[in-house]
Formats: sequence, structure tokens, C-alpha cells
Amino acid sequence: MTSREHFRRHHSQAWACVLLLALGLACSRGAPAPLTHEAYVWQRDWSPELSDALTRVPAEFGALRILARERSGPRRTPVDVAVDVDALVRSGREVVAVLRVDGTAPLDGISLEEVAAHARAWKARGVRVRGIEVDHDCATSALAGYTDWLERERALVPDLKLSITALPTWAASPDVERLASIPDDVVLQVHAVRAPTLFTTEEALGFVESWSKATGRAFRVALPTYRVRLRDGTRLSAEPRDVSRFVALLRERPVRGVTGVIWFRLGHRGDPDAWSRSTLEAVVRGEPLTPSLTPRLVDAGGGTRDIVIENTGRVDADAPMRLTLSGNLEVLDGVGGYAPHGTSLVARTPPRLRAGERRVVGFVRGTEVSLVVP
Repeated sequence: MTSREHFRRHHSQAWACVLLLALGLACSRGAPAPLTHEAYVWQRDWSPELSDALTRVPAEFGALRILARERSGPRRTPVDVAVDVDALVRSGREVVAVLRVDGTAPLDGISLEEVAAHARAWKARGVRVRGIEVDHDCATSALAGYTDWLERERALVPDLKLSITALPTWAASPDVERLASIPDDVVLQVHAVRAPTLFTTEEALGFVESWSKATGRAFRVALPTYRVRLRDGTRLSAEPRDVSRFVALLRERPVRGVTGVIWFRLGHRGDPDAWSRSTLEAVVRGEPLTPSLTPRLVDAGGGTRDIVIENTGRVDADAPMRLTLSGNLEVLDGVGGYAPHGTSLVARTPPRLRAGERRVVGFVRGTEVSLVVP
């Protein structure tokens, strides 16, 4: 090989390395950062179960947003939540103290200092305080006044980072850009926005895209993990499959500005209307959401057998509407919403069993009795 050929070969290899390095840097710059995860702790009455749940938060969660003070009712009476500060310390997580201001009336007489005082007191006791948050469902027509209030109050607490929650309807306001420029962090709520819907994937995506176009700033998205009963008795539920599909779509087709997800709310063993921890973990990690419900008969003594349903999987799931038995049935009765109908137990509204939950739904007495597996 001549010296010229050697030079050309070496020069070509060097340029190939430079090109690969440049492509690698371009890809790393262009690839969106993974979504961060946090959770709201919104319970007004702290229980030992809730305090325990704070020590078993999914590993993916970087921070907890804690309801600290609430202004509600016509007079906006202030109420402080009796937070277990020691549990916050034990959790080891960063914490944001939240001021909840209900309704759409003016904010006269309300100050960020109310929640800032809680945050500073927690920090003095060893909590890793990141900042404060205002959760105020302001009417879109009153957004200019809310923006003015935030601007004034923000200047009074320069030592703490400020976050606010936002409603998708604000995206249509001419004041939304100025509003979004004031806090350090914005959390867009995409659940329970339009009655009687709690959450749909398509609607939530539309909210996120509209907010992104309207503000052009980074923001997080608040997603639901709960069920609620309306005044007319209707039950609405944030289904794990629907919420998981939304998160998957955000990962596959990132929306400009979306940096993370905040889950509302962190549940515990005594909170039957919130997802179990294992369900939340499965959704966050994109794991399969296959239910595993096992009905069986358990000897209760005296010739009676309990009819039991057990959720042996990791995902919360609705119990079957009908359980059918065979054999010589002498007595058949149901509990917990189930009632006998011939040789079956039927529930008009089947209960939801959290992962690991076991529930007795009836009892039977007879001979050669067995459950009919569909």
C-alpha cells in the first residue's frame, strides 16, 4: 500500500467516525427525555395506611405533591391538613406543598404565604421540600384576575419554586401565555374536566395538544387513578387500560412541552376508590394489564360453603356479574351486592377487587356443589 493510499484510507475512516459521532449526538438531542412520574397525596384525613403507603411509593416516582391547606366554601374558610410530616421525611421523596382554593370567586384575602409557611416548617423538620403549588379551578373568564394575583404573590415567595394546576379550557384565553410564564411548573389536569366523563384517551390527547400550542412551554399532565360516584349514583372510573394507552401514545408520539405525569392520587389499603399500588406500577411501567379473578368455594363449617372471589393478579378488576353453581342446592344467598337468581348469584353492579383482595359474595349449602366455570 502506497503512502497516498494509506492516507486516503486513514482519512476515510476518520471521517466515518466523525460522521457516526455527529449522528449519535443528533439522535441523542432529538430523542425526547423519558417521562417523569410524581403523585398527589390528596387525602384530608391521614391514616396509618396512608403514612405507610408513602414508604412504599413506586421507585419511578420522583416527588410527592401534598395537600397542605384548603380554602373552600362560600367564605373560603382556611383548613389545614394534619399531614404526617415524619412520614414525609421517611419517604425520602421531594415534596411540593399544595394550597387548594375551591371555586371561581375572587382570591381576595388569600396568600401564597399560607402554604409557604407549611413548606418552610416541613423543611425545618427534614423534609426535602421542592416548592409550593396552587390548585385553583379558575373560570376561564376570570383568568386575567387570577394571573394578576399570581404575579403579585409570586414576588412575595422568591425562596420557593411555584407550581400551578391548569384547566384545558384556559388554552382559549388571551391571558394563558402570560399565566403560564409566571410559575416554574404547570400541571395540566385532563381528568374530570367535562361532566359526566372522568377520562377518555382521545379527549385527554386533545387537551394536551391544545395546551402545548397555546403556551409553547414545558408542562406536566395530571392523570386519574380513582373512581367517583356522582350525585345521581352513577359510578365513573379511570380505567387502567385507557390511561395506560394515553401514556403509551405520549411515549410513541411525544407532544411538545410534555415532561412528565403526575398521578392523582396515591392510594393505600384503606382507599378502595383509588388504584392499588401494583396497578399503578403496572401502568407506569407499561406492563400487561391482564386481570386474574378466581372464584371458589371455601368450607365455612356446618355444611355451608362461602362463595369467594379473589383477585390473584396485579391489576384491579371488576368481579363477574354472574356466578353459576351446579349440584343439589338447598340454600343459596348472596352478600355485597350479589343476589340469588335460580342457581346463580347475580350482581347488578359487580364490585371492583383490588389486586390481592379477597371477598365473600355469598354462601351455599347442599350436596355435590361446585362452581360452573364459563
